[in-house]
Amino acid sequence: MLSLCALAVAPQAQAQAQTTRYYRTPTDFDKETLTIPVQASVGGRCGFASGAAPGGTVNAGSIDTTGWSQQVPFTAQCTAPWRIAVSSLNGALLTGAAPAAGYLSRAPYSVMLNVSADGGTVASTCPVATIDQAATSSTCNFNGTATTTNGLYVTRSFNLAGSYIQLSAPAFPGPEILAQGTYNDTLVVTISPAT
Repeated sequence: MLSLCALAVAPQAQAQAQTTRYYRTPTDFDKETLTIPVQASVGGRCGFASGAAPGGTVNAGSIDTTGWSQQVPFTAQCTAPWRIAVSSLNGALLTGAAPAAGYLSRAPYSVMLNVSADGGTVASTCPVATIDQAATSSTCNFNGTATTTNGLYVTRSFNLAGSYIQLSAPAFPGPEILAQGTYNDTLVVTISPAT
């Protein structure tokens, strides 16, 4: 079983207004143009849509005999470029039971991000071991916690349908044998405005 958790993590505009003031002279009306600088800001917004954060539990079934693939949908609400990152608690599906000699207690799987954005879809796939929270380095472009500079870069995406995280693996190939037990992992998904 896999558990998913989601976390979400505001630019400035300037304008210049002109107004015309009319006044009366001794013989006629005249006008004078006044320039008034106006400054405002619009906070960038980046988070998951209400009720549409990735979450829930994925049941992969009998991973030793059957391949599996499941999607967890989500909808982002980001008004400017943003980043998304994923980290894994275990770096694999892990059983708590200590395996006997010759058996394994960790089963690998893949994590794919497929994100709907203005201008198209952004997608990337990584082995779960590369997004392990305990890893000191990673080759995955969405590993860790999303910040202004870390995570998969996505252009604006506000309420666009079709984004998902896909978790998958073929039937465990061996030649090693997985120990009997219940296997678990927890993924943490974060998003942040980009620089």
